[in-house]
Amino acid sequence: CDLIQVLSKTCSILGIFAYLNYNTPVSRKRIAEILINGLRRLEYRGYDSAGIAIDECCPDCQGDTNGEDVPPSSNVLLIRRPGKVEELSKAVTSILSQKNDDPTFMTHTGLAHTRWATHGQPSEVNAHPQSSDKTHAFTVVHNGIITNFKDMRSLLERKGVVFETDTDTEVIPKLMLH
Repeated sequence: CDLIQVLSKTCSILGIFAYLNYNTPVSRKRIAEILINGLRRLEYRGYDSAGIAIDECCPDCQGDTNGEDVPPSSNVLLIRRPGKVEELSKAVTSILSQKNDDPTFMTHTGLAHTRWATHGQPSEVNAHPQSSDKTHAFTVVHNGIITNFKDMRSLLERKGVVFETDTDTEVIPKLMLH
């Protein structure tokens, strides 16, 4: 099997953990821009959907980080869309423009993902990042197939865990929360 063929049919993952510019103020919009631009460079790795998550837990932040799309107890801004990265970019621009502020963060952490669906139809709910619950206590992106996800999902459902997607990746954050 040709490695290039395999790689071209998988998803892409991009992450930011900004060690080099730690303690340098960066706005939420700039962090989102970095994630989106990174996904644009990787888009050929997945066309079905795209998403970003930005860690907004920051005691040194300037401004209010609790917006419409972020539950009060959540520290993660999660935005996902079906389709190409450009659809996600439009949604991010729209959502961030509706917020009253653009806080700056002294630490910068974010995840971004494009998806080539293996389990579950391409949709907003099945797009990554996947989250454990409404507070996004655990937020995950994943490439590949979780071969025993049906067994893990069954086990968690018997324990009362509710799943919102058809994707195999959702079992990871749900299991971490459990």
